[in-house]
Amino acid sequence: MFVLFMIVLSCFDLKYMKVPNWTLILLTFFVVVFRYFECKDCFLYGVDFSAVIFVALITLPGLMVSVFGAADVKLLLILSFAFSFSQMLNLLFYSFIAFALYWSLFARGQKEAPFVPSILVGMVVTLWVV
Repeated sequence: MFVLFMIVLSCFDLKYMKVPNWTLILLTFFVVVFRYFECKDCFLYGVDFSAVIFVALITLPGLMVSVFGAADVKLLLILSFAFSFSQMLNLLFYSFIAFALYWSLFARGQKEAPFVPSILVGMVVTLWVV
């Protein structure tokens, strides 16, 4: 479900270089429902808050200096509630590798490039390969 939703977000980012807030709100709803059904008794206790803190420490300074877009930061923070610390570490690592490849092949010389498709690649690699 997350991967299909991420494909839609990637299409928005590739076409418009923006991700609508309503899609991120919908993804937040899916994450909350996912967390609820994964552990009804422990709902928020199942969240790895070290992943949330790590993502915040990595992305918020990048947002302040315009390295990350606001949608990228919001998306990564939403995903950090669904994944563990090690999964988020892998997701970020593979996302940055995918973005570096995309940048060097297709976006060299541009001021901005979409990052959500790289997050999709990082998520797929993290969920099915690692």
